[in-house]
Amino acid sequence: MSSTSSVGGGLQHPSPRSPRSPIVAAAVAAASAIGSASVGSNANVVGWTNKRSPIHHLTTSQDVINQGKCLCGEYIRARLKRSGLLNRKILQRLRNSMEHCAAVGGGVVVREALPILNGMGEELERMHPRLYTNVSRQISNEPWGELTEPDTVGYLLHVVAKDLFKSGITWGKVISLFAIAGGLAVDCVRQDHADYLQQLIEGTADVIEEDLSGWLVERGGWLG
Repeated sequence: MSSTSSVGGGLQHPSPRSPRSPIVAAAVAAASAIGSASVGSNANVVGWTNKRSPIHHLTTSQDVINQGKCLCGEYIRARLKRSGLLNRKILQRLRNSMEHCAAVGGGVVVREALPILNGMGEELERMHPRLYTNVSRQISNEPWGELTEPDTVGYLLHVVAKDLFKSGITWGKVISLFAIAGGLAVDCVRQDHADYLQQLIEGTADVIEEDLSGWLVERGGWLG
């Protein structure tokens, strides 16, 4: 029988592997390459450096959360397309999940940040193919990494993020988080759970709100 854990006495979730699990240790190592390998040079294209963005004074926590949610949905769409898993039905699900993007504004930020996020995330996937595939098997104790409940994906991402960012936040780790979310999206679709993608996007937004929003605002947001 697989072990479970509960959050707030509510739904029982499959227990993730122990803290500093192999995927987190590998993700930290992969993220460090962002600043030292050739992919690091891309960080300057749209201002992904430590300098302040010219829109810094307009950036709020809610801005970065909403924009991050949109970026996650778009990243997942690109990852599924790269994996040959994007069809009309799934595309419509993703569009429905991102209906808020047009309403919340920040479209310029998303349009400028997305190509860099996709490019650097794809490079991480290329450099570390085993790390960002079959992600659910790496972080869940369920047989074959089975995703048994709709909110399991968000929960697993939350646990991994807590471990990933506990020693500090870097742009490399942020990109690695999106790559992990993309890997989980692939797992959802391959397990015939495309309906879980909404929970995965919401879970990523929760991670941004809890762990990254303050850091992002201090740097001027996603273009800081």
